[in-house]
Amino acid sequence: MRKLIILVIVTASFALLFTASCSDRGSNSIPKASAGGAIAPWSHVFYSELLVQLKNKFQQFFMNVYIPGATFQQEPLPVLILLPPQDGDEFYFFNHGLKQLADEMIADGTIKPMAIVCLRNDKTFGGYFWAGNGGGSGNYDTLIGGTLIEYLNATSMGLFLDSPAKRGIGGVGMGSYGAFRAAILHPGVFSSISVTDGPLDFDGPDGNSGLITLFDDALAEQGLTGADSWTEKFDTSGAWHISRLFIGGAVAFSPHDTLVLPIVDSINNLPDVPPTITLPEYDSLGQQRRWVITDSTTLITDIVTSSDFNLDFHLPFDSLGQPYQPIWDLWLRNNLETILSDSGASTLEGVKMWFGVTKDPQEQSRTYGEQTRSWISTLESVPTLSPNVTVYEYSGYDNRPATSDQYVYDLLREMLIFHSNNFESSPAVGK
Repeated sequence: MRKLIILVIVTASFALLFTASCSDRGSNSIPKASAGGAIAPWSHVFYSELLVQLKNKFQQFFMNVYIPGATFQQEPLPVLILLPPQDGDEFYFFNHGLKQLADEMIADGTIKPMAIVCLRNDKTFGGYFWAGNGGGSGNYDTLIGGTLIEYLNATSMGLFLDSPAKRGIGGVGMGSYGAFRAAILHPGVFSSISVTDGPLDFDGPDGNSGLITLFDDALAEQGLTGADSWTEKFDTSGAWHISRLFIGGAVAFSPHDTLVLPIVDSINNLPDVPPTITLPEYDSLGQQRRWVITDSTTLITDIVTSSDFNLDFHLPFDSLGQPYQPIWDLWLRNNLETILSDSGASTLEGVKMWFGVTKDPQEQSRTYGEQTRSWISTLESVPTLSPNVTVYEYSGYDNRPATSDQYVYDLLREMLIFHSNNFESSPAVGK
């Protein structure tokens, strides 16, 4: 049975960031004690995973890691990985008070010491849903939950516990989707997941909502609704927020050319009414064949085109903002419901799951609240998963409803407590 905790937030939240590059932004209270933790840049070049990622010539992956004060480092630390929302960088959670919260709660015993790894979302389009198998979005499916953890363990010199029971993942917004995607695709790697409202069910509870309600908004913000030759006029400069959301998703879910081995096992495994797809004898490098979408109805071109790479993409909607089913089906293959169904519920069995869900209003910006509740319902419908689902409802105050990420500071407190309790109750075992 779902454990339901309801909180009404009645005070504003302020963040404090102690780094050399940021100034003191003030605090909502004076801490009685502090763990005196540090923020360490832990960036790395992941060559194969980010080889052709857009505007990432040197395959760099940026992150910051919170490490508690030395007095608390008597034993290897549990590890929590946090994924920011669209446009969030490696400072996102620290700018929302993460260091202050962790220092205070470790010092007063509210949570156990842990390392917290904060990742940077891609800057080009604000992110690729933390998804992709090696094209212009990057191979996040291998990186998050795979080689990233291998790298952290290899370079921490024993500072981090290499045990799934002591490893959690969480996210905000787009990062919420990425956290669940990584956990399902890498079963047994994480023992806890914490997320806030995010794009967790692409077509919503009725199959006709969720991201679909934003299709026409993406066209409207560019003045292209019903326009002739709209694909030629679609602006990919990064100036349009909703458009960028779909561009990033399309680069990951419906790229024109995958640049890698086939994204599906065979033509027969494609969704119903698939786009016309060809499997060239050779790619432009003379290497093994790969999938290329030849249906050009929603093709957006001239992103990056060279003799080596073609990073064009197909949008999931038509000129009127209606789903273009052949391409939308490729997105639905990446819906969490589909991934869980394909992978099996056992991938999440034993994993503790925490959701921070706003009540202000029920239908919030980018429809993420509706999508989140739909994904919760899906998980609760599985008997082996339902007991591990915790839902934490919250709201804003007066004329300041919680419709986006205004209350991340407050949610972070609950997320850290949730992961700490799970780490403490789970015995460490080998990977």
